[in-house]
Amino acid sequence: MTSDGVSSENYRSITFNGVWSWFSDPRAVYFEGKHRRTYAGWIDNYGDVHVGFYDHKTQKVASTVIYDNLEIDDHDNPSIIFDADGRLLVFFNTHLQDDRPLFMRTSTNPEDISDWSPMKELYLNDTEKYSDSEINRHTYTNPVRLSKENGKLYIFWRGIDLKPSYSVSTDNGKTWSKGEILFIPKEENELKAPYTKVYSDGNSKIHFTFTDGHPTKEKKNGLYYMYYENGAFYKANGQKIKEVSKLPILQEELDVIFESETIKSWNWDIAEDENGNPIVTYVKFPKNDQHVYSYAIFRNDVWQSFDLITVNGWFPETRAKTQEPEPHYAGGITIDHESPNTVYLSVKRDTIFEIEQWTTNDFGESWKVKSITKNSTKNNVRPVSVRGAEKGNPLQVLWLQNTKYIYYAHDTHGKTEAIDFKDRYHTAVKMNLLKPQVDATVTIKNCTKFLREIAESLLENPDDVMSKNEWYACLAYQGLNAFCDVTNETRYKNELRNMEQYQLDETEDLDEEVIDIYYMIWSHTTPKNRKYLQRIETVNSKDFENRGMILPIATWMYAIRNYKTHIAEIDTLRKDFPKVVNLLLNEIKDDSFLEVHPREASLITYILAAGINDNLIDTKHSETVLKIWQQLQENWLSRDFKLDWTESTKGAVLLAGKEVLEIINTKN
Repeated sequence: MTSDGVSSENYRSITFNGVWSWFSDPRAVYFEGKHRRTYAGWIDNYGDVHVGFYDHKTQKVASTVIYDNLEIDDHDNPSIIFDADGRLLVFFNTHLQDDRPLFMRTSTNPEDISDWSPMKELYLNDTEKYSDSEINRHTYTNPVRLSKENGKLYIFWRGIDLKPSYSVSTDNGKTWSKGEILFIPKEENELKAPYTKVYSDGNSKIHFTFTDGHPTKEKKNGLYYMYYENGAFYKANGQKIKEVSKLPILQEELDVIFESETIKSWNWDIAEDENGNPIVTYVKFPKNDQHVYSYAIFRNDVWQSFDLITVNGWFPETRAKTQEPEPHYAGGITIDHESPNTVYLSVKRDTIFEIEQWTTNDFGESWKVKSITKNSTKNNVRPVSVRGAEKGNPLQVLWLQNTKYIYYAHDTHGKTEAIDFKDRYHTAVKMNLLKPQVDATVTIKNCTKFLREIAESLLENPDDVMSKNEWYACLAYQGLNAFCDVTNETRYKNELRNMEQYQLDETEDLDEEVIDIYYMIWSHTTPKNRKYLQRIETVNSKDFENRGMILPIATWMYAIRNYKTHIAEIDTLRKDFPKVVNLLLNEIKDDSFLEVHPREASLITYILAAGINDNLIDTKHSETVLKIWQQLQENWLSRDFKLDWTESTKGAVLLAGKEVLEIINTKN
């Protein structure tokens, strides 16, 4: 195995808050038209559905929310397909919710995620035809377009009674046929939930691989295959199974990829080789905590299957004193659909799941292994290959980097109970693109890169034990707010709105009499809270004398700037501010202090830079500001993973960074 991988912390994120399951695809698509972009979709831990892109020319990352507050569940991630004009058609769903539709949105303009058509609710399950059904859900979305059928659009999902279903549209998604069950497994006493993976090259053929049930819920299950072409279904060798008019397909009519009386399995991906023959990746489970990654290829008129590696253990963090509900959640294995002799695996190395690239030149018998991530501090799981990314495209695979993942984070299937932030999944979506290099030289470019790293680290590493009604959580918020002012990017603004919502939920029932004045000054809720504002009216210098010097003076500065029309003694506070700054500078003369205490160094930077920018203190302190800032950048760059910088420290850096950029601009 080659060892050129690096920690996943060193890779760029397309989102710092996003997750997906592996049964809705395509999740990531390369599209080249006016732009060269990779598009992806995910759902965040506030329940917002996102679509984003990475622009290969500008290296810009952008995203937008296409559905706000759907539900907090990783099964709901969107799938993406393009129409002939380059418009995005996006499909997504809820999970375990009866009578909810599939959802569809179309971008108004080609290759543009900023504006969308109204939401379409697709009630595709045919409850009249299947009137005796017990369950009416729409879960998982897999759209396919066939050019040889005049661009007919197919959508596959898990529908009536948990069975693989499909519908077709001949008008680019404006109208849809009634849903029809595609496949029915052998059932005895209880309903089974088959799992489906779908792939098409977009011409005439659609490949399917099914299980006949969930590996955790069935005593045994197997893995099966068929393909569709020109109105009928076939086995891999071309033997016709039946016409579309004769659906559903029965389990005994399918090709068998894998069956066992003792070993369960779960499908992970499906592709085709250059001759149109199917390739399937799956995981076998000799034991619940033993995951065998396998590669199956139809060759010489037979299915051949090869075991790649055995991984011990699932990746979710099992709650204390409970049994893991999903022991078959493997790290995952995805096929490079443009070069299907290459797969991407999430493999447990020591105690951490890492992403690796495995390539075979003899149809699966032997493999060359290359590390993509190595020595990571977090699990890296559920890789997905980018559809349409030909060989040579620098972005080939995306994956989830888990700060925390406990099942899919929602125990209440009714979806009505609130979920505490610490009990949600905390995941970022990484790309196999290294972060831009930053050096400690204080320039606009380096400073902006540094701030972006800090902002994304803040969002990817939430301190979920921190109470959100404390000043240090508010400092993190205000730092991100300042960074939004710098970048004006929608993806950060959305996270800011989510933080506002969460902090408001936690504080709405608190007694104002016991809330700390520091919290009131830093809180984003204060401008709309009459009682908070009444208390701030009486603020004076004595309010900033009880917590050392640095935090009080930073809070003093923030109060002068943001509540100048509310504070009765504002003139006195402005007049006395330079005096306390001079006292502070006399106290803090040792550079080593600033190196050891990045939050305090950041707050000092904020105090001085904001004071200069607001004409409260002399511009001669600009050199001190830039010197401290360079030390901060050096401090950050000298650390391997930066995880010892707290949420409030990163907030302070972001708050200060906005002011530093203004000083650099003025100086230049």
